[in-house]
Amino acid sequence: MTRCMLIRNRLQAVMGVSLIIILLALIFEWSYVEAFIFYKQPTHIRCGTSSKSNRRTHHIITTQLHSTTADADKTNKPSKSSNKSSPKRGVQATSRSVAITALANAAASAYNSSSSSGAGAQVNAGSFATRELEQDNNYKELEGRDRSFARLLVATVERRLGQIDGVLSNCCNKYPKGKHRHLAQATLRAGAAQLLFLKTPTFAVVKETVEVLRIHHKLTNSSPVPVPEPIIKFVNGVLRKLSATVSTQDNDEVLYALQLLDEKTSPRDNIAPWLLNKWEEDWGIETTKLICEEIMPRDERSITPHIDLTTKYSAAGLNKDNEDVYTLIENLGNNARLLPQGSIRVDSGGDITTWHDFDKGTWWVQDAAATVPALVLSKALYDKHSDLSNLRVVDMCAAPGGKTSQLLSAGFEHVTAIEANARRSRRLKENLERLRFDKDKYDVVVEEGQKWIPSNNINGILVDVPCSATGTGKKRPDVLRRENDITELLLIQEVLATHCAEILPQEGIMVYATCSLLKEESEAQVKKLVEKGLVKTLEITPDEVPGFEDAIDENGWVRVIPGVLDRSCVVLMASF
Repeated sequence: MTRCMLIRNRLQAVMGVSLIIILLALIFEWSYVEAFIFYKQPTHIRCGTSSKSNRRTHHIITTQLHSTTADADKTNKPSKSSNKSSPKRGVQATSRSVAITALANAAASAYNSSSSSGAGAQVNAGSFATRELEQDNNYKELEGRDRSFARLLVATVERRLGQIDGVLSNCCNKYPKGKHRHLAQATLRAGAAQLLFLKTPTFAVVKETVEVLRIHHKLTNSSPVPVPEPIIKFVNGVLRKLSATVSTQDNDEVLYALQLLDEKTSPRDNIAPWLLNKWEEDWGIETTKLICEEIMPRDERSITPHIDLTTKYSAAGLNKDNEDVYTLIENLGNNARLLPQGSIRVDSGGDITTWHDFDKGTWWVQDAAATVPALVLSKALYDKHSDLSNLRVVDMCAAPGGKTSQLLSAGFEHVTAIEANARRSRRLKENLERLRFDKDKYDVVVEEGQKWIPSNNINGILVDVPCSATGTGKKRPDVLRRENDITELLLIQEVLATHCAEILPQEGIMVYATCSLLKEESEAQVKKLVEKGLVKTLEITPDEVPGFEDAIDENGWVRVIPGVLDRSCVVLMASF
C-alpha cells in the first residue's frame, strides 16, 4: 500500500512539472510570434495611388500574364504535368516555389556581395535568377499560367531589388543565418514584390509564400532538411507586418509596405549609383528620371506584354507593303499589327512555336529597335547601288542571328556572320537553319572580329559591338547593377571598330551600333574613328528609320532612349 501511494505521488509530481513546462512553452512560443506581428491581418485593403504615366512601355518577352490569385498552392491537388520526383513526395511545385528557389540559388551564387539596405542596389545581387529558373525541371513542368507568373515574380524581384530590400530593412535588421539564409531572404523578397508591385491579395501573399518554406525540402534534393520552424515564423511575421493597413496623413488606409515604398525608397535604388551618375552626365537629371520611370513602372502588371516579329517579307524595310505581310498579320491574330519600320507586334505570349508559320521559317523574334542597324545598312547600300544582289556584307558579333537574317532577307549576294563565342555561334547556325536560308548565301565564322580578314571584296559592315547593355535594363535588370569598370569593354569596342574601318574598302559603308545608354561606348567611339581619319560620317535620314524619326540627333545619328517606340536603346552611325 505504501509503495503504491509513493508511486502515485511521484506520478502526480511528474505530471505537474510536465504541465508547467508545456504552459511555459506555449507562453514563450506566443511571445516569439508576437515579437514580429504588430498589426492584425486586414480583411479589407484600400491601396495607395499608382503611376498614371501614359508613356509607351517596352515589352517583356514572356508568356501571357495571369491573376496572381490563380497560383493557389497545389499541395493537395496534383496537376496533370507534375515534376517527375513529386509523386514520391506527394507535393507539387508551385509558381512561387520555383521562383523563390531560383532567387535563392542566384543569391547563393552571388554571395560575394551583401544584400542592399535601400541605399542603392548591390552589384551582382540576384543576378542570373532568370537563368536559374529556366534550368529548373519543376519550372518546366508547370502549366503555362504558372510559368508566366513565376517568371514575372523573378523579373520583378530582380528589377526592383534595391527598393524591395529598402522596404525589408525597415522591418528586419538582418536575415536568419545558417544554410537556409538565402531561402529565407528570397522568400521575403518574393513576398514583398507581390505586395509592392504585383498587387497580389495579401492573404495569398502570406499564406502561399510562407507555405513555400514548409514544402521546400520536399521539392529539391539540394536541401533535404526541413526549414526550421523559427525561420518560417520569422518570415510569416515580417510579411504579416508588411501586409497590414496603416493610416496616412490624409486618413487614407494603405498597406504598410506601400507606405514604406513611398517614404523610404526611390526607383533609383534599383540602379548602381555609378550608372545613375553617368546617365545624369550624359542626358541630364530629367531624362535620367524618365529612364528610371520607364524601366520600372509602379505597377509591374501595367506592362503590356507583346512580342515583336521580323519577317522575311519586310526584314530590310524595302518591301514592308508586301501582301504576304498582311496575310501573316491576319493569321497571327491577337491584335497583331504592322509597325512603321516593318516589324509585326503581337499582344500575346504563350508558346511561339505554335504560332502561324513558325515551322515555315517565315519570321523570328526581334525587338523593333534591334532591327534599325540592318535597316540603315540595307537602305544606305540600296540608295548607293540600286541593287543589292551583287553586294557582300559582314555582320560582326552576329549571334543570335536577327540582324544576319535581316541582311539575308534583303537580298544581298552573300552575308558573312562573325561570332567569337562558339556556343552562341551554334545557336546562330540553328536559327538560320530554322529560317531555311540558302546556305550558299551565308557563312558563319567562329573567330574574334578584330582578327578576321575578308577573303573577298565587301561592300558593307554592320558592327554591333559588345557593350554594357544598359539600354536593355527592363528585360535584363542585372545589367543595371554591374560593376562600374567597363575599361576592357571600351578597349574591345575601339579595337573592333578600328579594324572594321580598316578592312572596309573605299566607298564601303559601316554601321556602328550598341545597346548602351552610355555615350562613351557609342558616340565617343565613333568620334575617335573620325579623329583618326578612318571614316567620315553619313547622316541617317528619316525615311531610313520610319517610326524612329524623332530619335535622329543633331549629328544625323540615331539614339533611341526611353520614350521613343521602344525601351531598348540603340545607337547607329553610318560611315564610309
